[in-house]
Amino acid sequence: MLSQLGLAQFYRKPGSIKTPILFEPKLGHIYDFNVNNHGFVGLFARASPLQSWGPTIVEEWLPSADKVLYLEHVHVLFTHWYIKFNPGHTIWEDIASTYFAMVRLNEYDRNAVLIEYRHFRKKEDEVYQMFQNIIPAFAAKVDSLDNYMNNFSSPLVCFRTIVAGGATTMFSISNEAYTNGKERILYDYRTAILRYHGVNVSHLPSRHRIVLVNKTHTTHRSLRVIKNLVEVKHFIYSTYPKIQLDVIDWNKYTFTQEMHELYKTTILITPCGGISTIIPFLPKGAHAIVMDFYVSKEAYRESDRYRVGESASMDGGF
Repeated sequence: MLSQLGLAQFYRKPGSIKTPILFEPKLGHIYDFNVNNHGFVGLFARASPLQSWGPTIVEEWLPSADKVLYLEHVHVLFTHWYIKFNPGHTIWEDIASTYFAMVRLNEYDRNAVLIEYRHFRKKEDEVYQMFQNIIPAFAAKVDSLDNYMNNFSSPLVCFRTIVAGGATTMFSISNEAYTNGKERILYDYRTAILRYHGVNVSHLPSRHRIVLVNKTHTTHRSLRVIKNLVEVKHFIYSTYPKIQLDVIDWNKYTFTQEMHELYKTTILITPCGGISTIIPFLPKGAHAIVMDFYVSKEAYRESDRYRVGESASMDGGF
């Protein structure tokens, strides 16, 4: 049950024998949704214990349906990583985690409502626009917690099924084990998005098409762009004169147009970074060439594996 203030309560029958809600190898049986003074689950991939969430258990009888509204469809609590927009993190971590959680818990509902717990973006924001591009492919709607709860006159709302947690970092090599075994879920998620945007996934390309990505928008001007794009284009064209070659700046395309262009591509040559995370939308049998990038002072972080002046790879568990 949620209140309009966002307070969550889990009702347990008064006087009943307490049963564990989880067994954790290190902690043993867990009987509460608040563990070691923090919440039960993280609502986004990089949540710290201080950013975790969990309901409070109350030993009371559930309110009757004539006093409190009961919602039937699955509702999924999540939040996004509050950083500068990056399509990879938004598509494959923030949003995908909600789909993965429903499927893995056997609670998938095409009419599910995704509820952004905090930091809901404005309509003109790129993160918000990506929500609208992706979420309708597998769920009914997405809304902020405050706005969604304001739709109801009751101060308390009961959810028959609420899903929360399960988000993992998809691009960290150290977390690669978390993505192993999820290939089918990733494929179904990707396919649902393509179909929602009108792509016939059964219609595979009948001839080769090379797409060279011209990355024009980046955090740092010198970071992860193809400096000698004209030279690369000339080399490809002179080497493979009979194969269609297109240079594409994705910034000039809508997301729907991107999906259609990608599905007509058999060889994608792209800089690394967020822009390369569209690779899974290529058709079956296609290939991608992802370039390394030169580590400049602007791109360097002490925690990185590479140093200034080195050629850095964007290898990741994904």
